Amino acid sequence: MKVGRNKVVLIDYVMRNAKGDVLENTAQAKPVSYLHGSSGIISLLQKQLQGFRKGDKIIVHLPKESGFTDEDFVFDVTIQDIRKAQREEITLGYPLPSGIEYCGTDCDCHNAEITNEHHKSTF
Repeated sequence: MKVGRNKVVLIDYVMRNAKGDVLENTAQAKPVSYLHGSSGIISLLQKQLQGFRKGDKIIVHLPKESGFTDEDFVFDVTIQDIRKAQREEITLGYPLPSGIEYCGTDCDCHNAEITNEHHKSTF
């Protein structure tokens, strides 16, 4: 399966500034998940991940000229997993916590504190 619209993508990354200083490293934590095609991560980064597969390692550039940031950043990204998004995830615009099925707005799995905070990305 390839990274594409309406796919939940799990990634690890190391973020560096233009000097090469490591600003963030998610390799020792749980992978970051996002819904490809949503606003979960910056669209320029999503575009650069499009079409890659599980296990691929990509160097992604986010130049200050893009207008997303005031300085240049480089991300060493490893795609840990890709899966088809559930209908509810597409509607919500972000992935649900793994192992939880959507059961409506009156249940705990839809609690904004659980779902939104769990899936926010630092991109």
